[in-house]
Amino acid sequence: MNLFALKLLRVFACLLGICMGMTAHAYPDKPVRLVVGFAPGGSDLSARLLAQRLSEIWGQAVVVENKPGAAGNIGADFVAKAPADGHTLLLLVNSYTINTTLYKNLNWDLIRDFAPVSRYANSPMVLVVNEKLPAKTFAEFLAYAKTNNGKLNYGSAGTGTAPHLAGEMFALRSGLSMVHIPYKGSAPSVTALVADEVQFSFGAMSAFDSMVKAGRLRPLAVTTATRFGRMPEIPTVIESGIAGFDADIWYGIVAPAKTPAAIVKKISDDIAKVVAEPEMQAKLRDRGLEPAYLDSAKTSELIKQDVSRWKEIIQRLKLTLDE
Repeated sequence: MNLFALKLLRVFACLLGICMGMTAHAYPDKPVRLVVGFAPGGSDLSARLLAQRLSEIWGQAVVVENKPGAAGNIGADFVAKAPADGHTLLLLVNSYTINTTLYKNLNWDLIRDFAPVSRYANSPMVLVVNEKLPAKTFAEFLAYAKTNNGKLNYGSAGTGTAPHLAGEMFALRSGLSMVHIPYKGSAPSVTALVADEVQFSFGAMSAFDSMVKAGRLRPLAVTTATRFGRMPEIPTVIESGIAGFDADIWYGIVAPAKTPAAIVKKISDDIAKVVAEPEMQAKLRDRGLEPAYLDSAKTSELIKQDVSRWKEIIQRLKLTLDE
């Protein structure tokens, strides 16, 4: 490379850096849409907390927009096709790492079509039963389920979601038969559980929290390998007798692919600041979540790891859906 070409390359690199800096500095210059692919009242609760605080930091409205249906795929497809300018974001829950394997005809690809921004919280799933069920402990529930094998219904936020697969994992490893009833989001599934349309459900504690506090639902076990710090009295499924049962739900943000790296970094850095705030941490924990920030690179790794974990379960169960 001659001297002139080298100088020209350096000038171009400097200009590119300046332009990227200006792009990040100007962002956002209009309201930001944070799309949630599920019904209101469930996974969007933490998204609304995050959106409110980011609105205050950015001086621009961050509007949570629910686009429920098809286990979140409608919302994901919408964001995948949105302009890659950082003004349309997707609430990423690990249902999407499941959908990547579960659905054979998706209009989007989790790795190809999205730029990971950050994870900001996670939560164990909790096995929760209706208050009318005559089981006060997991052991009593297991005995009741065996006595009524094939007769119990369990609800989920939709076919192929993490709560659904947790139920399938439970059935597989306990040797029990049960009926899955899918709903369009966690909020409708909780309503059905309270109404005794289904007898039990797996899901994030944040979805069940208010009804547990009201005594309408009863948590019996958590799905992670260790107990949940907020509910240390609730045993894990593993220590209750179902070996190898380990699953959680996590919450993050992604942007359309090709969103400028400087904008992705700005959003991620600002989310890190928000998650580090004691007031935000208290609000997340009050909703059954643990603050758990990961940057863009580590969120990308998490996505790939989760895809692999759920792929194993899905293939073992021979589950498949068409979009």
